Amino acid sequence: MPLGERIRRLRTAVGWSPGRLAKESGVSRAYLWQLETGGKDRPSLDILERLAKALGVGVSEFTDLDSPRSSDDWLPPGLAELLRTKGKQLGITDDDIEVMRNIHFRGNRPEAPEDYELLYLFLRRWARNDQAASRTS
Repeated sequence: MPLGERIRRLRTAVGWSPGRLAKESGVSRAYLWQLETGGKDRPSLDILERLAKALGVGVSEFTDLDSPRSSDDWLPPGLAELLRTKGKQLGITDDDIEVMRNIHFRGNRPEAPEDYELLYLFLRRWARNDQAASRTS
């Protein structure tokens, strides 16, 4: 199911108008309209997180993790290469892949496999530190 349709279904399931979702998520009404109508189909992870939080769902609700993938065409080339060469060794999960494939920073995304490896190692360390901090509080 396309992203826009998923957003629209989740929005209507809670009985919200596009304006209400825009207000609750902090995503502009115009951008939300573009997402729902298919004008934009690759929003940043930040946008997806804001929409998910407002709707009370996880970001995974916006993805097609259940659909079979026959190739790595859906992945950025650097990430696909990292998965082929070191994915198992590093223990990269499907959830990790989904996060990394959607990361954009100032309109750019990592390109080289080494960039994705550094990103993965940073996120893994950050998540471990975050978990440790929540256990001590």
